[in-house]
Amino acid sequence: MAMRETVRSLRIYFILSGLLSGGMNLTSLLQGASGAVAAFALVGVGFAVAYLYVGIALPQLLTKAPARVTNVLIAGAVFLALLFLLDLLSGMTGRTLPMVLVGLLITWYLFVNVRRLAAESQRAPASTAAGA
Repeated sequence: MAMRETVRSLRIYFILSGLLSGGMNLTSLLQGASGAVAAFALVGVGFAVAYLYVGIALPQLLTKAPARVTNVLIAGAVFLALLFLLDLLSGMTGRTLPMVLVGLLITWYLFVNVRRLAAESQRAPASTAAGA
C-alpha cells in the first residue's frame, strides 16, 4: 500500500523545512558570511519564510490559490539548480550535488502531492454542493 500525503503531513513538512532551512541560513549570516555566500543565505531565509507561510496557510491555498504553492516549489527548484550551477563554475561540484539532488527529489514529490491535493480540494466543494 502506497503512502499518500495529506494536507496535515504536507503542512508539517513545509513548516519544519522552513524552520530548519531558516535556522541554517540565519546561522550562516550570523557567523559573518559575506559576498555570494551571504547573498545565497539571505535568499535561503526568504525561501524559509515562504515555506513557513505555505505551511501555515496550506489548506486555504490549496482551495483558493494552489498556483502560489507550486510557484514556491518551482522557485525553490530553480534556486537549487542555480546553487549547483554556481558550484560547478567554482570547481567544487562534490559539495552541493547530493544536497541538490535530494532537494530536487523532495521538491518534485511535494509538487506532485500539492497538485493532487489541490485537485481533490477543488472537487470536494463541487460534490458537496451537488449533494445539497
